[in-house]
Amino acid sequence: MSACTVADKGRGPARDSRAVWDRLPPGVEYTYVKWIALSVPSFLDVLPWLGSASQDGIEIFFRGKTFRALDRALQLAERPVVATEDQTDHAPLQDVAMLRHLFVQHVLRAIGDWDPHGKTRLISIRLDRATAGTGLAPGHEHPGLVIEVWNRTRRPPTPLDRTVMSPGPPPWGDARVHYYDPVLLHQLIADVVRRHFPEVMRRRIGQGWRSERDRGGWPMLTQRVIPALYDYLRPFYAFRAYRKALSVRTRGDYPNRLLDDMTDILRAELPHLASELTVARVKAAVQRYVRRAKPTRRMGTDLFRMWPPSNSA
Repeated sequence: MSACTVADKGRGPARDSRAVWDRLPPGVEYTYVKWIALSVPSFLDVLPWLGSASQDGIEIFFRGKTFRALDRALQLAERPVVATEDQTDHAPLQDVAMLRHLFVQHVLRAIGDWDPHGKTRLISIRLDRATAGTGLAPGHEHPGLVIEVWNRTRRPPTPLDRTVMSPGPPPWGDARVHYYDPVLLHQLIADVVRRHFPEVMRRRIGQGWRSERDRGGWPMLTQRVIPALYDYLRPFYAFRAYRKALSVRTRGDYPNRLLDDMTDILRAELPHLASELTVARVKAAVQRYVRRAKPTRRMGTDLFRMWPPSNSA
């Protein structure tokens, strides 16, 4: 492939994503690539980030404001909605509930980003049959939904909070169904986060994930997905070492075929971020990453192996 092709490859999503997968080297697993792609927020999650900076309403809080500021705005909007939610017009309730859902999705992701290994505090949301609700349908168990926060700085970890949400009958009246009101669930999660994660509530929404650049330059793509995809795919591609400027010997870290395939994969799997991505931008992100990456880091399928690595004795 010529240098011109690498730098100026056509923009827009790959025309035939199936053709992209058909040309990948043997051994590349679609499941692993999909896992990497799913590590970033979906289109619906980033939708509030894509509007105009002058847009009115609560949506503007998603761009550059803190979780605490957004939470306060949502609390103010929820009060009159709750007072009138029995009216026939449910549009205000649905709008605020959707924004509260997005708040929860972003704040839980921010907690994982703030303490990725859960060494300080850990929040868990799980079903527990020990807290089963009663009086819904005889002969059926209805596990309770438990929200817990644990202090992980002590040994053993100690519980800080435990909130139980029992199931109720669904709006369509079938008591055999385990129904957990999503509006109430998101409000309970927000209340728990408000009490136990002040460090995260002070963070800006999207911190470490988005920037004021266009979507193709957001950190979630250039600093997270592209490095992970490169580390997974790199061992499957043949490379040839050469001397740069006839003096410095390089390892051939940037095969043109690999960069082409990465670009098309990203445009096919993440169109809401990478529809305008170019090979040149992918190469620049890979170069920045390789300069600081550890030579002994896991690569290939070892990225997804728990134990042992494939090259262990």
